[in-house]
Amino acid sequence: MDAPLVSVIVPNYNYARYLEERIESILGQSFQDFELILLDDCSTDESRSILERYASHPKVSHYVPNEHNSGSPFAQWQRGLELAQGKYVWIAESDDSCTPELLDRLVSILEAEPQAVMAHVGSVQIDEEGKPLTRNFDGWQEDGSLHRDSPEQYLYKAMRHRDTLYNASKVLFRRSAAECIDKTYARMRYCGDGIFWLELSRWGDVLELRLKLNRFRQHTQRVTVRSDQSGARLSEHVAITRYLNAHGYPSRWEQHLRRGHLYKQ
Repeated sequence: MDAPLVSVIVPNYNYARYLEERIESILGQSFQDFELILLDDCSTDESRSILERYASHPKVSHYVPNEHNSGSPFAQWQRGLELAQGKYVWIAESDDSCTPELLDRLVSILEAEPQAVMAHVGSVQIDEEGKPLTRNFDGWQEDGSLHRDSPEQYLYKAMRHRDTLYNASKVLFRRSAAECIDKTYARMRYCGDGIFWLELSRWGDVLELRLKLNRFRQHTQRVTVRSDQSGARLSEHVAITRYLNAHGYPSRWEQHLRRGHLYKQ
C-alpha cells in the first residue's frame, strides 16, 4: 500500500476529557490522505479506553500505549516521528481541535512551495469548555494572506521572543527535514518545542497562512501552565539559550538581548 501524504501524530497524557473531540476533528478533515498515529504516555485517566475505541479505525496505523510514563511530551513527538510514513507531519496535540479545512490548506501550501519546510495557520484561543477567548496570540487579523519568513527571519523573531510557532497543532512540516535535526528537544520536558522549531527552520522557509483554523485550548492542566507556576520552564529557557549560543545561532547582540530577557524573568 502506498504511504499516506500526511502522518498525524496525537501524543496524549491524561486528556481523556478532550480526546474524542480531538480525534473526530482529525477524522473529519476535508483532506483524507493521512495516517493517524495515537500515542498514550501511561495516562491515569480514561484516555486508554477512549483510544482503544479508535485503535481499529482504518485511518489509525499505530496505537502505542506506554507502560511507563516517559516524563516528556517531546519524547512522544520523537516516537511518533519514528513511526511516521508521510511526506508531511502534523502533531495534533490531544487537548486542541481545529476546523475541517486546516489540513487541506496547509498541504496545498507545502505542495506548491518546495522551498518551505513548514506552514502554519493562526489559532482561536479556547477555554476548558471550548468557548472562544479574547486573547490573540497571532498579532494579526484574518485576511487569508500568506506570509513568508526565511530561516534568518524566523530566527530573528524567535530571538526577539515573538514565537509565531507557539502551538504544534497549527503547524504542518516536512518529515524529511525533521529526521535530520538534532534530537536535544526530545530530552526536554517543557521547552523542547522551541529547539525543535529552530532546528527545523534551518531547512527552509516558514510560511504563515493568516486564517484562524486551529483551536488552541487554554486550561490549568497544560504542561506550560504548570511549569510556569513551578519555575521549571525558565530553567529550560536558560538551557535553550546555552544551546543556541553553542550552535552559533544568534549574533553577540542577540545573545545579550536574550540573556537580559532571562535575567529580567
